[in-house]
Amino acid sequence: MNKLLVIADLPKNKAKALAKARMLATGFDSQVHVVSFVYEQLKHISGLSTQQMTAIKDSLIAKRSDWLKKELENAGLTGANVTCEVVWEKNIAGWVTSHSQSSAYDLIIKTGHRSEGLFYTPTDWHLLRTCQVPVLLVADKKWKKQQNTLVALDLGSKLKTKQALNKQLLQTAVAWSNAFGGELHVVYCQPMSSLLKDIVGISAKEAASKAKREVMPLIEELRGDYPLSKGQIHIKAGEPEKVIPSVAADVNAGVVIIGTVGRKGLRGQLLGNTAEKVLSLLKTDALAIQP
Repeated sequence: MNKLLVIADLPKNKAKALAKARMLATGFDSQVHVVSFVYEQLKHISGLSTQQMTAIKDSLIAKRSDWLKKELENAGLTGANVTCEVVWEKNIAGWVTSHSQSSAYDLIIKTGHRSEGLFYTPTDWHLLRTCQVPVLLVADKKWKKQQNTLVALDLGSKLKTKQALNKQLLQTAVAWSNAFGGELHVVYCQPMSSLLKDIVGISAKEAASKAKREVMPLIEELRGDYPLSKGQIHIKAGEPEKVIPSVAADVNAGVVIIGTVGRKGLRGQLLGNTAEKVLSLLKTDALAIQP
């Protein structure tokens, strides 16, 4: 992770994203670019000339720039490898997605706000659905202060893109665990709803045992030389959006690394990706990676 893009928290909020960026920059010796967004609707204010609106905009940007520089100093983000800017923009996710396409960022860091209405999609979800750069959503409130890493793999698919993503997820998890310590845990959940269990007449334990026989060779192949004990591999059956957060709590995970597939439009808003459903229940940092 050589180059990080950090979305600064708003003034009066705790600088969680900056604190996480400092930890990552130290662990990976990364370059850090911090951006703070400011925007106000000015056109609806009657009587303002174009010149006056420009002056107000420049004043707000200047004040935010002064604030941001102080925040960086307080967070310990100083030196030649740290840059910053203030951007006048309402559509944060759109700007970040466009900007990251022309810059070689390895990771985007933002404090997570994990709630979603039927027809309203927060910045977090826009980033997960549209941005090709991995996104780290820093937990506003955590279960516990732990450093263990949990990576969720999708081992039930034979698609080459999914298989490549599994490899990328595990490699990222290994690098994370090596950089920050703690145990690395792997979870795979065989999707199985309560309704399906009743119809098929098979228990979650039986389904998990069957899945374990099928996917363990895949895990062994993916892990390579990295040592994983039986206690670090968790094969479950059930609803992933419930199972993965439960395992994360059991293993005291500080971060959950998960793959996500962008889905747009009404279908995405109504159904959501499995990753997004998982994120809504997690109280850990979450690193989402697209294929």
